[in-house]
Amino acid sequence: MMLKILFGDNALTKILDFFLENRFWDYTKTDVAREAEVSRVQLYRVWDVLERLEIVKPSRKIGATVLYKANTESPIFKKLSELALEIASKAHKETIEEEEKVAVPAET
Repeated sequence: MMLKILFGDNALTKILDFFLENRFWDYTKTDVAREAEVSRVQLYRVWDVLERLEIVKPSRKIGATVLYKANTESPIFKKLSELALEIASKAHKETIEEEEKVAVPAET
């Protein structure tokens, strides 16, 4: 949920964060909506953008159901991944610094 820190709590950000965290598996649109905690209406409003920018791609069909996964070869997805890692690194560093301020010194 690193992009949420920068871009806020909206459907597109939740979906992007979901695919960044689950890049190796494929999902139905219903699965994505449920796991990203957005409505199907919200998902469908942004889905065309995700496909047009090649951030997600169809991976396989099971009967009439299409499964999608993150397009890890996409330059845009790669940059989003780098950004999420940088945000996580910064957030982690700040957390460590805060913890060090309140840490109890070890007894010798």
